[in-house]
Amino acid sequence: MIPQPSAAVVRPAAIGHASSVLQTADVPEPIATGELLWLFLMLTLLLATARVLGELTKRFGMPAVVGELTAGIVLGPTVIDSVLLVTRTVEWVEGEAVGQQLAAVEVVSWLGLLMLIVLTGLETDLELIVSKARAATLVALASIVAPFAAGFAFAWYLPDRFVATGGSRLEFALFMAVAMSISAIPVIAKILMDMGHVRRDFGQLTLAAGMINDTVGWIMLALVAGLVRTGEVQFAATVGTLLWLVAFLGVGFTVGRRAVRWLFVWIDNTVGGEVAKLTTLMVLTLGVGSFTHALHLEAVLGAFVVGILVGQVDRFDYETEHTLEVVTMGVFAPIFFATAGLRVDLRALADPVVFGVAVGALAIAVVGKFAGSYVGARAAGLSSWEGVTIGAGLNARGAMEIVVATIGLAVDVLTIEMYSIIVMIAIVTSLMAPPMLRWTLPHVTMSASERRRIEREERMRESFVGQIRRILLPTRGGADTQYAARLLGPLVRDAEIELTALYVTEDGRRRGRWIERALERLPGPDPVSREARSGSATDRRTRATNGSSGGGSERDHPPGSSDEEIAAAFEVIERRLELDDGDLRLRKRVRDATGSVAETILDEAAEGYGMLVLGESGRTRDPDEPLFSETVDHVVRDAPCPTMVVSTPGTGEAALESLEANMRRILLPTVGTEYNRHAAEIAFTIARRENAIVEIVHVVAEPRPADRFVEQPDLSKAMAIGEGIVDREAELGREMGTKVLTTVEVGDEPEATIVDLANRDGVDLIVMGSDIRAISQRAFFGHRVERVVEDAPCPVAVISSV
Repeated sequence: MIPQPSAAVVRPAAIGHASSVLQTADVPEPIATGELLWLFLMLTLLLATARVLGELTKRFGMPAVVGELTAGIVLGPTVIDSVLLVTRTVEWVEGEAVGQQLAAVEVVSWLGLLMLIVLTGLETDLELIVSKARAATLVALASIVAPFAAGFAFAWYLPDRFVATGGSRLEFALFMAVAMSISAIPVIAKILMDMGHVRRDFGQLTLAAGMINDTVGWIMLALVAGLVRTGEVQFAATVGTLLWLVAFLGVGFTVGRRAVRWLFVWIDNTVGGEVAKLTTLMVLTLGVGSFTHALHLEAVLGAFVVGILVGQVDRFDYETEHTLEVVTMGVFAPIFFATAGLRVDLRALADPVVFGVAVGALAIAVVGKFAGSYVGARAAGLSSWEGVTIGAGLNARGAMEIVVATIGLAVDVLTIEMYSIIVMIAIVTSLMAPPMLRWTLPHVTMSASERRRIEREERMRESFVGQIRRILLPTRGGADTQYAARLLGPLVRDAEIELTALYVTEDGRRRGRWIERALERLPGPDPVSREARSGSATDRRTRATNGSSGGGSERDHPPGSSDEEIAAAFEVIERRLELDDGDLRLRKRVRDATGSVAETILDEAAEGYGMLVLGESGRTRDPDEPLFSETVDHVVRDAPCPTMVVSTPGTGEAALESLEANMRRILLPTVGTEYNRHAAEIAFTIARRENAIVEIVHVVAEPRPADRFVEQPDLSKAMAIGEGIVDREAELGREMGTKVLTTVEVGDEPEATIVDLANRDGVDLIVMGSDIRAISQRAFFGHRVERVVEDAPCPVAVISSV
């Protein structure tokens, strides 16, 4: 309660008026101490028991969900009756009566349900489901019709004692038919996730059929519940629900798809980080779930659609999804599954007649779902074992059937005996599903296309390029950063990566957001004007420096930058990326230098970028000096993310020649390290778009003359190792759709051999991986990399990713 002030206190009139308004307002009271203590103790007991039993069942080779569902039975009235136990405990501690707060626990469990459904959506391959829409629809409809018909017939002939007093036989039979035909997507998804088969073709088909099954089931439930409440079938309401369903799905997968992508891009750019993305996901889940629930389509449908849409957004990366999965599977999902069994009282099954009816109902439910799934699968052209496996998955009723039973009890259609029977079916079928899937799965052969798809998805999870969502490219519009933009074009276009072109000003003028908005309104110049601007920017840069145009130190650039120069710098980058005007994948950013240019670039790079790319044309041969300009060296040395330095030979016209030349051959030196593999992904992505050949080379170093024995050294083992290294890289290249060649060379100086190969084969680009180390206050790329960069006749891209 809100404490009331003492009458002796003298207050101004305004305060007294506010207080009187507050006293008369309908202000909700805070939850009492005893009730809050009851909720905390109940959640503690549910979570601890569910996790312990979940881990125990995993030790016996069953998914954790089996133990988590069993926890509800153990804590329910069948065994412990934990609700009463916790109530008595709190009353003893607080010394006052405490009402049951099971509704508050169910709110928490519903959060777990929605989070689990979102995870299911994130793991759902929409393209795969669309490609199997016919099969999913046939399986879903058949798996509904068979158990519905069998359940109706079974209920029609049951003794009158199982029909609720005052209820009609038709209403009872229809309700039982719906209960028999429902499936539980949360339980099915959890089982498939626990068993690691959610990405299998049959797993995706089972989820798709389950969603259709549940949607139809909820609509039928609404029809039957309406019949019970009003005494007549509400066809108008049902037609309206179906129209809302079609409209929701149509808008969701068209306008909603683009809106969700735009929202996550904006959130990632504006706020950034896992916390912001997870918050956005949960806001969407709760909001859209509320909308679909208000339309009587159930909140789980809205959450599932949100999960599917967010799963297609590249900005929602695997790390963020993993964080959500850990929280859901570790906390909220166990509470949901344990809560589902708290109202279950299996003691009603002790009556022999009730037990016999329970066995018959269970057999009809299981056989009906299996038969329907099998017939639907065979009609869709699937194998017999695939039909049986899908039937095993769809047989899990779980908490969804418990919800149906609860509604039946609330509208006075089910007796307590039939309620317990339906709950028993829900739990037993959920417990049956994992061992049945383990029995059927070895008989479901994985096709070659399915195996390739799963392997490709696994590679994408571990892919360096696949993890990049945002790239930062500092630019002054010179030829070197234009060439870097040309190389980044395939990554941005093919992998849906956003590139931020950053222009750092040094004249103290606070352009910032103003110039960014102005740039968006600039009309695009004609090609002649663009070329002229590009040339003038390059000429200015050539006269000013031999260093980086990717953002240099004070010696690299003149202190002033006009708005026209900034606009021209962005325009040439946009042209090299080959993007349309207004494409969301290119973001233009202007910042005033805070301290040095390098510090400003590093400050921007710390805002959640996956890679920082720098263009550079100056190369030094002095071992005591940085390989590149001081600014680039500083940025590379302290970068908070992987970097790529694109070095073009020469300046001015020579650099422009490299920029305009066709790319026919890319050289990829490798020694088989992780950063070599990352460089290979970059090279293969560029080559696929440029239709270039990637020559993968490994150089075996000959022993120095002073280290040799009298006989010629045997290099056969080293050559065999080299062949294995280039073959592994070539396999990745072919999988990415790139034309590759492999070469193993022997040379006393590997770096010189690489340069000779580049000259001999007319290589247009060399891509190398490097492990950056700081020595003598500069970034050290390794002797081999630095020698190649200094002597190469073509541009060199150096990727430092670890």
